[in-house]
Amino acid sequence: MKKILIYLICCLIPLSAIAETEDTATSELAEDETEDAAITLDPITVESERIERKSKQTLDGELLKRAPGSAGDPLRGIARLPSIATINDFLGALSVRGGAPEDNLYYFDRLPLGYPYHLLGIVSVVSSEVVGQIDVYPGGFGAEFGADAQAVIDIHSVPKNRESLGRFDGTIKPSFIYSEAFVNGAFDFSNLPENPKDPESNKINKTPVRNDADYLDKALSGQGYWYAFGRLSYLEPLFELASRLVEVEDLVRQVPRFWSYQLKTVYKLNNNHGLVLNAVTAYDAFKLQLGAQEVHDSDLQGPLNAENPFDVQGVHLYSQLLPRFRSILSLTRSFAENEIAFGEEYYYRTASSVYALRNDFTYTTTSEKTNLEFGYLLSSNPSTVISHGARRPEEGDPDYQFRIRQNLKTVNVTKTRNLHSLEGYLQSQHSFLTSKHLGLFGTLGMRASYFDLTDRLSLQPRAQLRLDLPAETTLYFSYGRYAQNPRFDQTVLGVTPNSDLEPSLATHYVLELKQTLPFGAKVNLAGYYKTLHDLIRYNEDEKQYQNGQTGFVRGFEVSLEYQLSKVFNGWVAYAYTVSKRRDFSEKFHRFYTYNSPNMLTIATSYSAPPESLASIPLIKTLDINAKWQYQSGVLYAPLTGRTTFTNFRTKEMKWRPLYGEWTRTTPYHRLDLSLYFQLFGGLEDQNWKLGFALEAWNVYNRNNILEVRYSPNFTKEEPISQLPIIPFVAMVLEF
Repeated sequence: MKKILIYLICCLIPLSAIAETEDTATSELAEDETEDAAITLDPITVESERIERKSKQTLDGELLKRAPGSAGDPLRGIARLPSIATINDFLGALSVRGGAPEDNLYYFDRLPLGYPYHLLGIVSVVSSEVVGQIDVYPGGFGAEFGADAQAVIDIHSVPKNRESLGRFDGTIKPSFIYSEAFVNGAFDFSNLPENPKDPESNKINKTPVRNDADYLDKALSGQGYWYAFGRLSYLEPLFELASRLVEVEDLVRQVPRFWSYQLKTVYKLNNNHGLVLNAVTAYDAFKLQLGAQEVHDSDLQGPLNAENPFDVQGVHLYSQLLPRFRSILSLTRSFAENEIAFGEEYYYRTASSVYALRNDFTYTTTSEKTNLEFGYLLSSNPSTVISHGARRPEEGDPDYQFRIRQNLKTVNVTKTRNLHSLEGYLQSQHSFLTSKHLGLFGTLGMRASYFDLTDRLSLQPRAQLRLDLPAETTLYFSYGRYAQNPRFDQTVLGVTPNSDLEPSLATHYVLELKQTLPFGAKVNLAGYYKTLHDLIRYNEDEKQYQNGQTGFVRGFEVSLEYQLSKVFNGWVAYAYTVSKRRDFSEKFHRFYTYNSPNMLTIATSYSAPPESLASIPLIKTLDINAKWQYQSGVLYAPLTGRTTFTNFRTKEMKWRPLYGEWTRTTPYHRLDLSLYFQLFGGLEDQNWKLGFALEAWNVYNRNNILEVRYSPNFTKEEPISQLPIIPFVAMVLEF
């Protein structure tokens, strides 16, 4: 079946189509999921119930695509979870439990993603057509995940549609912002359902994926399948509209551009082995003209050019070595580059390739009460840093601190080195007590990592205890220690490079309660505390990167989901978080820039039953969704006055601002609505479907503040607004 989705959009970002939920048959090869990817082989019987005792939030990709405010992009819907916030309306990058976006590790079918969003949030780099499930580990996760992260977002492909196996299927989504195409097919026509139009033969298995080994128990239809996806931007209409809403006409010199593609092939070698080949590539670039309104120092004013490409490829072998012993072996190669040129010849570029060999094993003992997980990760990382008096912007830095200078001259650095790391882990999940009304399960693990840049071995213990109580109540306690290694550029940049940097350490304590209420509502309540030590920050006095920043995060979150009926679903989530840091010279902790103390989300969805639409002409299906969000305002330093100083280079008199205590702008809140309906009209006989998707962001046009800037002479504060009301209209034609 071919699908063509034609967009009629009067907005910033094209709304991805509401995907057709024709679903899998008894499942095919649902490949990689959970923290890894996985392929489905012929049925292998394991009598025991697999032990899965890990606390995580699992989100369905199809539901996320329909969430208001996501524009049909599943990754943008992750922010419905408590304690997870997007930085602002323009940046889809996520802050998880008071952390920075760089604290998050993203996987897509066992491939590490260089970054999850184009242009920091306009659309995700992966296709919405293939996202089937997203597992979110906001903290306290197990030893199976590696270093350099405090939160993990694990994205998995959707189990393939059995009807599409053996047939060529495609989707085209043109718009005046970007266009994308998706095609997929199967390698053979064997084992297709006798009646592919039978709805019962096209149901997706909605059982949550617990680990890669789950997929090894599913049957593969046919020999395997493949898919390909590509996206290309042409953002001129977006910026023509934006220039009328926001003052960007003097800022944008070259319209931002991006493109991406994905490839995947899954092939069944025999009854015990399957092979997966996949790749993801993305590219982003833009050119701005910064004036006195954006940066106050003259040497930083002028053109700003940025390029940010990455690509990653992988080969994965899934094996059933014994009835209770499974293995996933992956060989991946990834490349990432970050390049910025701005002002008076300031230039910063980092580039690195990572060649990694990863092997994960799962063994279930004959007692059926213990699971053993163990594995290793070997990587080689050729890296290059080039800097002409510049470094990467860090949290809390004003614009003039991007520079590296000594005696008023820029410090130039060019360094190349091949870095190596070795990681290994061992983890045991054990059932201590199982009865009708009570269960006690424990997970104990250790991850060890060695990074030759620091020449240190880091031991990271992880543990979790799960208690199943009567009345469908589950209690989790999680503990974990996590190390984040220094970046190569941090060891070589500065007036005095610092090769003695040590890994930063974070310790997580999480207590979580999951409860199903008598009337069917599901409640999650969690409290968390994180301590942060030896964080790396640029020391302005010493002119080098140093360990020494400390901090903590504490908070709680509560969410309630209620399926009132088959047609109505409600969701409420609230989180209170305090995230603070103490810098080198500060005696007291300050609020972290990304900290939003209060976050509240209320969401509802309604799918009209067919009988209720009988009296409405032409309407065949109707879905209505709404989401309201509230967040604390953004931090800023209010002006209290100004003073003069003499510029050492130009000898001219300039103004220097005087700031008061940090405060917050007015709270952020907005309402998003979406509606999707499918029409009758005699097209069904020809296997055509016609529908419309309507969406509006910020329905009541709330003036939310993005940031507070200051006039060139620091005489007044100038709040910058976020998005006004934004409408979307899309026509969906499938045949």
